[in-house]
Amino acid sequence: MKKLISLLLLLAMLLSLCGCEGETPEEPTDPQEVVVEEKIINIQMREADTLDPILTMRQSVRDALLTVYEPLFDIDETFALVPVLAQSYAFNENATVMTLKIKENVLWHNGQIFTVEDVIYTVNRIKENPQSSYYLNLASVDRVEKLNDYEVVFYLNEPDAFLVYSLYFPIMRVNADPQAMIGTGPYMYKETDGKTINLIKNNAWHKGEAVCDGVKILGMRTTAMAQEAFSAGKIHAVTKEMLDTENFAIKESNTRHLYPNGMFELMGFNCSEGIFTDALLRIAASNAINREKIAAIYGDATASGFPIMPGSSAFSPSYEMSEYNLDYAKEVVFSAGWTDVDGDGIMEKAIDNILTKMSFTLLVANTDPLRAAVADEIKANLEAAGFAVNIVLTDIETYNEKITSGEYDAFIGAIYYADPYDISGLLSSDGSVNFEGYSSPEMDFAVSELMSATGADKTSVAFSKLQSLYVAYQPAAGLVFRTTYVVTSPYVEGEVKPYPYSPYANIASWHIAGVGAETEEE
Repeated sequence: MKKLISLLLLLAMLLSLCGCEGETPEEPTDPQEVVVEEKIINIQMREADTLDPILTMRQSVRDALLTVYEPLFDIDETFALVPVLAQSYAFNENATVMTLKIKENVLWHNGQIFTVEDVIYTVNRIKENPQSSYYLNLASVDRVEKLNDYEVVFYLNEPDAFLVYSLYFPIMRVNADPQAMIGTGPYMYKETDGKTINLIKNNAWHKGEAVCDGVKILGMRTTAMAQEAFSAGKIHAVTKEMLDTENFAIKESNTRHLYPNGMFELMGFNCSEGIFTDALLRIAASNAINREKIAAIYGDATASGFPIMPGSSAFSPSYEMSEYNLDYAKEVVFSAGWTDVDGDGIMEKAIDNILTKMSFTLLVANTDPLRAAVADEIKANLEAAGFAVNIVLTDIETYNEKITSGEYDAFIGAIYYADPYDISGLLSSDGSVNFEGYSSPEMDFAVSELMSATGADKTSVAFSKLQSLYVAYQPAAGLVFRTTYVVTSPYVEGEVKPYPYSPYANIASWHIAGVGAETEEE
């Protein structure tokens, strides 16, 4: 039930990763040294901390390794399940036991048969390594056991009807050496010179045969090195993570392929003390926020007031909350008993016989200039509705301390979804990222119904109920879902279809036009 990375942990992780990857003790390789062959797809990743797909902490390494390894399920751009190594699954009535059937006749790159033992090995390895980026994916799993040669049983420590949406991690061969890179995917390891990993196509791939002859994965120490190589035509595809987006201009001849990345930006309210203990003021504030403008500030984002991605199979448009409605916000404020007594534009109300202004502080960490700009937009939005807003921009340590201690009125932050549909961590009274102090038996019951719902009909009803309660009580004000992208060169032909957790999801179908890139001789 707690497969969300908290905004506190997320910010800390981002700072840590930036710090590590900013260290460049050696000069970057000259991109002219890279020789690109015909029908070979060239992609990039950060210099690998490890080639272990379970333990690497670098997103670009995980992305690149998914050309070799495969998950049980992929999650497409609408957050729908795409079976890969799994064939089917079934839950018991209250979603505490799940039986999963794997595909038959799938071969590892070394010719051995893929088995349920491989699934069990991978799951246990993730659960035994809290440092794995996939650790939270299996938070609800107590243990896994073999049922027969093709079925494995997941026993859960709590109802989790959305467990299958967490099974997008790469499956490893039992006791395989990660350096050998033995997977089941469309491309298989051939050799490496320490800088470039050379892959060749897997002719025994269970989905057919890849179009191109191979893939080269080039390790890059810096964004400058990555950008230089891409601009020089030595790379066919690069993810946003590898680019300095403020200083790198994407050419018109290149194509940007957008996809959601599971990051949900929100404005959290202190529901335990202060003016936002009043649900009407939370509703008013949420309706006064211009999310389309905020999406424009973030650049690559989809406006959403509800913590489920618009366009996903679970989202109900009838409860959509991304519309800006200042007039309604003012009506709600007035209905809550607030009026502009002294004509200064700020609403007031007598509370315990004391005239109180409708004012609050908005806490923002200084680690992201975009969030600071968003705070300015929210301040302007809410002041138009009669609020007085004082932005407090602070360092990450102070930010964390104030939120965990409840010393704030509202904050701007983000949560990352390890499971695109498990929102229990945000909405439950004891949720792992419920920093707002919001507590409601009615919401808790609705969350438990959702997490126990099996079957499309039950799930749809449970989601609709939860969305209606969210709109009625507004425990937090959603802002946007961040999106990211893969950029491809003009040499890449065919449909490029990145998925939220796998940007090279359909790389096996990519076509490379002509030579594909310049060569050294040119």
